[in-house]
Amino acid sequence: MNFFGVKSALRAAGVAVAMIGTAGIAHAERPDDGLVFKYQEAVKGKTVAFVPISMGFDLTQGWVAAVQREADALGYELIIRDPNWSVDAGAQALEQLIGEQPDILIFHNNDTQAYTKLVQRAMSAGINVIQMNLKTPVNADAFVGGDWYQVGADVAKETVKLCGEGTSGKVALVRGPVTSPASQLGVVGIEDVLADHPEIELVANQAADWDASKAHAIASTIIKQHDDLCAFMGLWDNMDVGTAAAVREAGKQGQIKVVTEGGGNQESGCNNIENGAFTSYIKVDTRSQAHQLANVISILLQQSPEPGSMPIGLYTANQVITADTLTPSSCWTIDQIKAGN
Repeated sequence: MNFFGVKSALRAAGVAVAMIGTAGIAHAERPDDGLVFKYQEAVKGKTVAFVPISMGFDLTQGWVAAVQREADALGYELIIRDPNWSVDAGAQALEQLIGEQPDILIFHNNDTQAYTKLVQRAMSAGINVIQMNLKTPVNADAFVGGDWYQVGADVAKETVKLCGEGTSGKVALVRGPVTSPASQLGVVGIEDVLADHPEIELVANQAADWDASKAHAIASTIIKQHDDLCAFMGLWDNMDVGTAAAVREAGKQGQIKVVTEGGGNQESGCNNIENGAFTSYIKVDTRSQAHQLANVISILLQQSPEPGSMPIGLYTANQVITADTLTPSSCWTIDQIKAGN
């Protein structure tokens, strides 16, 4: 065989070896690192159930986007029962789910006391429980959400900065229902900060029940009663767009400040900072909460602790966003969370 023949034969042999090697890699089993298979087996085929206040707003949509992504990737089932703001319907859904025995049950409660006994019943039935963003007085296996006392305190601190010397010092609070954990704890945080600032006068404190239309009507009345009002304080952006609309309609945008809180959704949060509707925004990041929730689910599915035996809390760090600190990455969209960003 001449030189060129030998070279061709070697090349052919090399290709054959490469093909054999590639085939071997394609059919090789994944190596076991000692944990990955146990992890996959622990979560696959399990059931996670979630009863939100409602699926009709950005917070719950953001949380579910992250959890559904993990459920699809890991092979567990996510069940959602939407009571659409009805506490009674939510209690009924939770009763039914306790009977169905999911591996994890996620409670999201707009009334501090309404679901307390149901949390206890679920754990007594052997179900691991996560309380999401709004906590009952009972500890479950995990709480993931905002530190509402600190949220209120941060809203008040921002308001004090805006309404000090050179202003009337008059401020108004438009809050959620008295029974809501966010409203109960947040208002205490506001009151504690204002107690140290006698130059600030709280001229109104009214509940709009997280409803933007009610907030609009309340704010419009307060503006008529206090023409020199310095600021409105609120505890949820979805409601406080109504307050901001009343300020704009009165021709006082920029004169009357609006300080609020929210999960950092682009449309309801950062867009309203950019257009001047909100002056200061306390972000309790839903995107971070969504990823934390997905991780806690994964941990509980692997560990399956005795319900209530080792309660943990993951409290979201607050971030203050203003027109001066706003960046393109300050807020999120549902599509970003679905993509894992």
